[in-house]
Amino acid sequence: MDKKDYIKQLNLAPHPEGGWYRQVYKSEETFTENNKELHYYTSIYFLLDDKNISHFHQLTRDEIWYFHAGEPLTIHCISPEGNYYRVRLGNNPANDEQFQFSVPAGTIFGSESNNPDSFSLVSCMVAPGFTFDDFELKHKQDLLKNYPQYQEVIEKMALE
Repeated sequence: MDKKDYIKQLNLAPHPEGGWYRQVYKSEETFTENNKELHYYTSIYFLLDDKNISHFHQLTRDEIWYFHAGEPLTIHCISPEGNYYRVRLGNNPANDEQFQFSVPAGTIFGSESNNPDSFSLVSCMVAPGFTFDDFELKHKQDLLKNYPQYQEVIEKMALE
């Protein structure tokens, strides 16, 4: 299957941070936190191609990524302590690729498909369940001010 087939078969829609997605699961069980009812977890399909990136953003919750299909994907991370690292998600551990990766809460991160004319299909699970109240897009100017040592990756992965 190619990118268009996955988008059609999985009924994916454009994602606000780039790529395509669809929420595939939201736990029926809920709990209350700060007077808000939250689901225990949520899960989406997420597809990126070489023309779209997931811009640097930050969640207040852990997010686990699971690789499914396509070419490897790189997740660029700046830890809450200010350290940069990257993880390759894919299906070949011999190439230092991981099948799944957990992005800790508070990490600034973004992702991109690695190869020209390619795509990457993953699932992302957030616990407690994702809400846009837990999501913040990060802007280039602010990131460069706080992390000038990572200028190259910030220029590539952050919004203006």
